Amino acid sequence: MHGFEETRILACSAKAMFDVVMDIEAYPEFLPWVADGKILSQKEGEFTAELMADFAGLKKSFSTKDRFVKNECVEIRLLDGPFRFLESFWSFEQISDVSCKVHFSIEFEFKHALLAVVATPIFTTACKTMVHAFERRACEVHA
Repeated sequence: MHGFEETRILACSAKAMFDVVMDIEAYPEFLPWVADGKILSQKEGEFTAELMADFAGLKKSFSTKDRFVKNECVEIRLLDGPFRFLESFWSFEQISDVSCKVHFSIEFEFKHALLAVVATPIFTTACKTMVHAFERRACEVHA
């Protein structure tokens, strides 16, 4: 099992970060490993999403069920795809008018050994840059 965790103070609001995390369809614009993103269904406090990941030209789609509390947290759990296991969590805490504390964690494991050899290094690097990519997007969109 692979994982990554990061907590940082960012120069944007909790709402701005929450909005960017929730904007699945915009992921291909700022996450280089995401080829496509869409919401499949949505109801109060949760939605189902599908992402098309691009692992060095090898494209694999996966779907998740995401539960959320507006402007506070998002919990992501795998429904289907190339992973044996995938769980992720975002939390957002407003600190001042212009800053928030963000916590991001993810754990994953690919189903197939051959895919794991190719995709694990790419996905691990993506996880390590995730908070920064979302922060940069929040600053661009909510400036």
